[in-house]
Amino acid sequence: MMTPERRVDRRIQRTRQVLQQAFMDVVQDKGFAATSIQDITERANLNRGTFYLHFADKYTLTDAVIREQFHQQLAGRLPATPRWDRQSLQLLIQVVLECLEGKYRHQQRPSLLLAEVAPLLERAMREELTNLLLTGLKQASRAESHGIAPLERIASVVSWAIFGAAMQWSRETMTISSEQMTHTILLVIMDGLAHLIPEVVPT
Repeated sequence: MMTPERRVDRRIQRTRQVLQQAFMDVVQDKGFAATSIQDITERANLNRGTFYLHFADKYTLTDAVIREQFHQQLAGRLPATPRWDRQSLQLLIQVVLECLEGKYRHQQRPSLLLAEVAPLLERAMREELTNLLLTGLKQASRAESHGIAPLERIASVVSWAIFGAAMQWSRETMTISSEQMTHTILLVIMDGLAHLIPEVVPT
């Protein structure tokens, strides 16, 4: 028998999903800048009070939508528990490349809609990526025992390396395949420049 708490949790989840879907529908019709809270609640058939119970404004709603979409793309591709190993990193890089490719489509000038939400998109995705990497690092006892740098700093640096390279690749009009890009990013992260180009690394 379902507990009252479980029923409330599902009801909250359902309301958030309705608001997120309504938001995406309205934004497709009107664009992000022109979309108002009133537009969203009317499309969702909910009142403004209900909206503000779940989101502070349309920017926090946008953030939630971006993170949810990113998690959906990760689902089924990554292990349930993030790990710090070559296979998991390869899959994670591939998902990031596919996600950004689907949005930027190798165009230097993104669509108006994407340009409007690009700062929110990039921040949310990179934060989620950093959190995933940090979780994997914390579970890798060997990484924790080195003490070269705090794990939070390592996760941040690696997330910037993945996300920055993926962003540039996704906006290049003439570029290598996603498989080649994944391989390059993975080599740099796992093996470093000393392995790839020994002569440029000081001894």
